[in-house]
Amino acid sequence: MKTRTLFAILLLALSPCSNADDTLRAIAAGNGVTAELSGLQVSVMKGGKATEHFAFGFSMRDGAWAKPLRTNHKIRIASISKLVVAIGVMQLVEQGKIDLDGDVSVLLGWPLRNPHFPQSIITARQLLAHTSSIRDGRRYWLPAGQSLQSFFTPGAEHYENGGHFAAGNGKAPGTYFNYSNLNFGLLGSLIEIASGERFDRYMKTHVLEPMGVTASYNPCDIPDDMRAAAFRKRGPDGVWDHEGSWYGQVDDGPPQCFYGMSSSDKDAARRFEQDYELGSNGTLYSPQGGLRASADDLIVILQMLVAEGRHGDKQILSPASVKAMLAPEWTLDTSRDNGNTTGEDEPGGPTEGLMTSYGLSVHRIKLAEWGIENGPALLYGHLGEAYGVLSHALFDPETGDGIATIITGSADNPANAPAGSSPLYRVEEDIVRWWLGTRD
Repeated sequence: MKTRTLFAILLLALSPCSNADDTLRAIAAGNGVTAELSGLQVSVMKGGKATEHFAFGFSMRDGAWAKPLRTNHKIRIASISKLVVAIGVMQLVEQGKIDLDGDVSVLLGWPLRNPHFPQSIITARQLLAHTSSIRDGRRYWLPAGQSLQSFFTPGAEHYENGGHFAAGNGKAPGTYFNYSNLNFGLLGSLIEIASGERFDRYMKTHVLEPMGVTASYNPCDIPDDMRAAAFRKRGPDGVWDHEGSWYGQVDDGPPQCFYGMSSSDKDAARRFEQDYELGSNGTLYSPQGGLRASADDLIVILQMLVAEGRHGDKQILSPASVKAMLAPEWTLDTSRDNGNTTGEDEPGGPTEGLMTSYGLSVHRIKLAEWGIENGPALLYGHLGEAYGVLSHALFDPETGDGIATIITGSADNPANAPAGSSPLYRVEEDIVRWWLGTRD
């Protein structure tokens, strides 16, 4: 059993949620099965209404000094960001500015074709559903001053000998599921071109603020007293030491508004903002993972989805658009190879079976397939993992119950904890099981 430090116990005692559930408190402190967490936010929805909010751990630290994590701190939520991008895309589809099933080359202004399937168009629907045949390659983002087109143009700097395109039988656009972050760099560019606004500004002004969510894809929008960083007990050498120091992973220093911005050169940043060509590089504000939000913010987003267009003045999509997002675009067919179920991992690993059904940037989860029998037949939402953060935002469409969780980091590699029954890390599965146990 891993030893809890006196500091960790004192830190949890400082949590602003003095009446928080003992099970979550134990998970945050390290319960002997899973390691101590740097921070944990959990928000719960019951019947479509937010009901409980928890926060444990710290948001920032410097040596022995640490600032407690609050329920309203904004954290880089990783791939749940994709779900929010889909809302922005569907908003523009409703306005007739993006054709969900048209050739995205028309909006991009340059031909996007998989060279192995040159006759097949690539659509926004396929990008949202990860069936586009686009692959991440060695990287899927570019700094300011570079062009997204260079990923897809033979001979260009980032073409990687075609490494951003799938090849082989059954891999044509629209036929095979393979999770790819680069799909969302393309969607970020489409949003900019279709709206005439920079991605981060469009998402904040037209998607997040109308829902009453004070979140942003631009880290520089987040006030200093609202920022929470990700931490791990993994040093710069990549070695984990659960008895050692916490190391900041992201957002623990001065914010960088976009990829390639020097935090010390404000004039260069201003020049970039003046000169940037909309749509030229939709990866700048990390549409695939860069939203800074709280678990409470994620519950608001789930409320809109579970209401299917009936969420009062905070509703920004029609019922038809919400239903289209939730409907299955891809489902695993075990009789043939039609998708990689491991997320970003290689087939055959511990996350096999993580994704077996997917909508328009909506993860559709059959809990029974994960060995979890006491839950609803189907959950909708999304998962996230990046820079030590583990996150999920999930809801039961039948009851309107839901949970949003953000783990800011772990004292030990979460993969080292004893496996549960699901492809989730054990700490994530334990939190999901806690939530399911509170629904009765």
